[in-house]
Amino acid sequence: MATNQTEYKILILDDEYYLGRIVAETLNNEGFTADALTDVDSAIEKLDQQNPDIILSDIYLPGKNGQDFFNYCTQHHPELPFIFMTGNPNLENAIDFLKQGAYDYILKPFLMEDLIKKVNQVLEKAQKKRQEQYLVNDLKQILSERVEELQIFRDVIESTEDGLIILDTEGVVVSVNPGLLKMVGLKKNVFLRQHISSLNGDFFPNIDFQQVRNLLLDSGQWEEEIKGHRADGGSWIAYSSFFPIQDETRKTFAFAALIKDVTKLRKTETALIESLEQTNLAHQAIIFGLAKLAEYRDLDTGYHLERIRSYCKSLAMAMKQSPKFKGKIDDKFIETIYQTAPLHDIGKVGIPDYILLKKGKLTEEEYAIMQTHTTIGYQTLNSIKNQYGEIDLLNMGIEITHCHHERFDGKGYPRRLKGDKIPLPAQICTIADVYDALTTERVYKRAYTHSETIDFMSREKGRHFAPDIFQVFFSINDEFNRIRENFSEKRPVPEEEFSFDQQT
Repeated sequence: MATNQTEYKILILDDEYYLGRIVAETLNNEGFTADALTDVDSAIEKLDQQNPDIILSDIYLPGKNGQDFFNYCTQHHPELPFIFMTGNPNLENAIDFLKQGAYDYILKPFLMEDLIKKVNQVLEKAQKKRQEQYLVNDLKQILSERVEELQIFRDVIESTEDGLIILDTEGVVVSVNPGLLKMVGLKKNVFLRQHISSLNGDFFPNIDFQQVRNLLLDSGQWEEEIKGHRADGGSWIAYSSFFPIQDETRKTFAFAALIKDVTKLRKTETALIESLEQTNLAHQAIIFGLAKLAEYRDLDTGYHLERIRSYCKSLAMAMKQSPKFKGKIDDKFIETIYQTAPLHDIGKVGIPDYILLKKGKLTEEEYAIMQTHTTIGYQTLNSIKNQYGEIDLLNMGIEITHCHHERFDGKGYPRRLKGDKIPLPAQICTIADVYDALTTERVYKRAYTHSETIDFMSREKGRHFAPDIFQVFFSINDEFNRIRENFSEKRPVPEEEFSFDQQT
């Protein structure tokens, strides 16, 4: 049997009571759920209550007839399969009923086997029709949504200030939106039916479509910043991206280019960069001025700040090339240490003149006071940071000022930091400061020669200086000598040893 009868309910309408009961019992025995009624009103009430799957109805009934019942079903239950039963066959009436939507008819008297067969055929037909209708409805819904999406897409494209170009697969322009025309100040006919590679280069940049298409097919995208000129002579800059337009089978049937005007953004960025550069120069000037303020109190320092910043920059640049410092030093680090190294002794503004300018060796008490210049410098710069916020120059300046007298072995001051606990900028500055102190004449000492200084500092490797950093310094010590000579105040001459611990 073609159908699963236990799933179907059948409503029977026939004024012959016993015939209706026999048909109902036969269908029930076949696994259907069947009810038989003798008048139209009762059948309508039953129909609305139980929502049957198929109707078997006689045509000729007393009072309201089968036509009336059929009309009600057509109006209120248009999907419901309807089979007419009649003992007075009329071909024209049968054809008319079928045209109106009836599924079939059967002539009385009939064999029950024929009736069951016809019921199954109609149910199968109705089920197939419903499935087809569901499919049609789904397609209508999809089409409706697609049309709505296309409408929204068109509205967005027409209203956006960004430009859009649609190309066929050969690169010929088939459509442009108002945003593009406004951007370049040209008419639509300049673009339509033109190959994109041949557009006017004065207004629209030449684009190699073959290259674009190859990249799209290879990677699925092409992005580039392009420049052109408006019809009024003004220039424009745009971020352009090409992408393929594909159908449901993922076959590319066109290409689109989204052209986003970034002219104002680039001008703003340029102005901001210039402003930041001016601000950075101002910061550098203030920092160097602060450092000079401390230096002017020490009459013997001369070109000390210029040498220190140049030593630090040279050493940092060499360390950047070493695998041991990969990821720790970049160009920004190098520039920042060059700008902030002069701050290392800013705390000396708080050291009394009788100590700072003393020509002889400091007493233990005086040396302890001299050591406080690291803490004074730290507190000074940190108070500026607390008031004005995070500034890279200040952050590194604080590290250098506070820690440039720390030692790798932990015997330095003021915090007795050890090893890599000492900030990297401070470790670099330590080597620069010691080299400069040894090679420069002071009120309490003469200058070491370059070779004597290198020999002396080599003995401090692993104690005063980090071994890895010192190794880089040693490899470029000739560069330090060149910097020293460029900023030399007096030619260095050999002299007796002096207390290394009290050099400042």
